[in-house]
Amino acid sequence: MKKTKVKSENGIKPLSAGEIVSYSLGSLGREFSNNCINAFFLVYLCIYQGLNPAVMTIAFVLAKIWDAVNDPLLATLINNSKKSRFGRYRPWILLGALINAATLIFMYIPLGDSVGVVPRYAYYIIMYVLWGMSFTVMDVPFWSMLPTIANSTSERNRASSMAKLIGGLGGFLVGMLGTSIILPNFSKQGMTKAYMIIGVSAACVMVVFILFTVIFNKEKYPVPHENVGLGRIIEIFKENDQLRAHAISLVLYTTGNSISLSQILYLYIYCYENGTNLLDSKYSYTLYWIIACTGQGIAMFFYNQLTKKIPREKIYEFAFWTAIISYVLLFFIFFFLKEGQYLLNAVLIALSGAFLMLSSGMNQIGSTVMMADIVDYGEYKTGKRSDSVMFSVQTFITKFAAALAMLILGLGISAAHLPTISELPLTNPDGTYAGSINVYTDDDGTYLINDEETWEKIVANEEYAEKSRLIGDNEELVSSEKLTVLRAFMFLIPIPLSIFGLVYYKKKYRLYGKEYDDIKAEIDRRRTENSVKIE
Repeated sequence: MKKTKVKSENGIKPLSAGEIVSYSLGSLGREFSNNCINAFFLVYLCIYQGLNPAVMTIAFVLAKIWDAVNDPLLATLINNSKKSRFGRYRPWILLGALINAATLIFMYIPLGDSVGVVPRYAYYIIMYVLWGMSFTVMDVPFWSMLPTIANSTSERNRASSMAKLIGGLGGFLVGMLGTSIILPNFSKQGMTKAYMIIGVSAACVMVVFILFTVIFNKEKYPVPHENVGLGRIIEIFKENDQLRAHAISLVLYTTGNSISLSQILYLYIYCYENGTNLLDSKYSYTLYWIIACTGQGIAMFFYNQLTKKIPREKIYEFAFWTAIISYVLLFFIFFFLKEGQYLLNAVLIALSGAFLMLSSGMNQIGSTVMMADIVDYGEYKTGKRSDSVMFSVQTFITKFAAALAMLILGLGISAAHLPTISELPLTNPDGTYAGSINVYTDDDGTYLINDEETWEKIVANEEYAEKSRLIGDNEELVSSEKLTVLRAFMFLIPIPLSIFGLVYYKKKYRLYGKEYDDIKAEIDRRRTENSVKIE
């Protein structure tokens, strides 16, 4: 018996499992690039390139102010572009991915001491700005494409849930591959080279997976489209009170979340002592991410099932509470971890990671679906629909919150006066290269050594020996006062941010339940009425 092909009412096949997977693999690629910057770039610049953390974080925030201008500009360009035979969005996604991959590689090119200080700052800041702009060119059309491949709310939920789930896997893989495979195995050739390999690897993976979205997804459903002028962008934000409500609450949540996610690596570098957990620091860091991203995966995988039993707005509210629980646990862990308490430490670390990424998973999917609803609300209020401009707000929120987190983190590092890490090349007696070692460097340029093996290598080189000091048994390599400042910046700020974000969300946002159903029904009625008039 011949099988009948399933088609929707208008003759277009519903979104298939293959299309959902291929679309979601593009999200994995996006997150490889995004997390490669969020997890490693500030660490690379401040610890291994010796750049001032306060200067770099302030520069990053200024770059985000520029993003506030160029994100809508780029979204307008995309929104107003003519539809080609490949669709309106796919050419932009591919172009943005290729440029973003190139800038990602250039960002991790080490500039030697022969390059002046000012040119080094200028180079990395310019690369960061170009990375942000190219990410927008890729990200905005990626999410704007969703309504053109998935027409119903259920299809959009399935596609966005899978995209966020697989995207979260990308974030986990970057952290795991970077800290547990690339950095340990290539550090002997120099940490700057190891970071370069991370950048190149992330760029290549990102392009490969973006190609799955570009090649295997076609824009099937036409959606109302308008050319948007620059003046209209500000009007959209003024007219759409739900866009403002969502944007403000999401900035508060994401800033706190980004601070916690970004600071984990610093804590394992400066605050973690081998013997505190079952594994040494680099592998315990990987274990943390495995547990954390498992929590995120569970949240994303069961999100659709949860929305059938629990109202979506309650799940989104729960994301704030689980984040707050995670921050409290993290604060406790890195203030009170005791050597030898293996079981307690392992359980607390597992719980903190699981709660943090469980929260992140629920928030990511919820905010994406909410943004699609906000686009509908804008069409309901004004009769106009500007998908690209609306979704550019979400992209901007993510990048702006990451910049604020970097600023807070950088201020914390500056206030703590943490030592940087210098990479010192070593030579054999015959003058050949014998690898390199990493040592802490104090504010005055003194190399701080706290183990005999490293000290023997240092004193064998007269140049290094003159600038080095062996830390005694009664001295601390990094003082407890400095670590207290670092921990305080990282934990005491995310908690009130999340509380304020939750309160603002509950007070201002209302696109759920019967109110949203009525809005969606009215939009469908208008579209049907307009199509009848055109015919």
